[in-house]
Amino acid sequence: MKTKKQTIKQKIVATTVVLFMMCMMFGSLNLPGATAAGTNTTLVQNIVAGAGALGHSAAASLGFTPITVGTASNTTGTLPQTNVWDYRGTGVGWTLAGIANNLAIATAGLNNISSANIMWNPAGGVVTAISGVTTGMTLGSAANLNVSQTMLTAPATRGMGNYRVWNTAMTVYYNGDMAQLIGTYQAFLTLTST
Repeated sequence: MKTKKQTIKQKIVATTVVLFMMCMMFGSLNLPGATAAGTNTTLVQNIVAGAGALGHSAAASLGFTPITVGTASNTTGTLPQTNVWDYRGTGVGWTLAGIANNLAIATAGLNNISSANIMWNPAGGVVTAISGVTTGMTLGSAANLNVSQTMLTAPATRGMGNYRVWNTAMTVYYNGDMAQLIGTYQAFLTLTST
């Protein structure tokens, strides 16, 4: 009996030694159901376009200094701040442009100053980033506003975020026409962002 017990103990020890040797030669055993080292979990986060994805805003009004009937003169003003934002998240770029209609007497509409005599000069202003970077952005040139003119352009991969154009110079050219009616003349500067 003693030999049988001894033989069983020897077999157990021999089996343990063989298993230990195999583990040393071939690495650890991955048993089914056990957690393996180096597994991956895919994390997914969707980001969608923000509210008011592409848009702009500007001052409600801009007043020029008075001009006198019969005296040719230029009157100037400054559009203090124009804001444009792109929260679309596409990086396709955009253009902010403006056009004006004729300055006219609001109550009568009898007399006007042509929008060809209204000019702006965005290039004389400054663009700053509230968020995003201004690298590669271009301010528009001085131009008459009787046709659509560019204020600011953001090329592809630029312009994502929020930007301000400061101090755009505006000028009204008056030729001194003696038949100009006195009164308060108004026009709309219409901005578009595309």
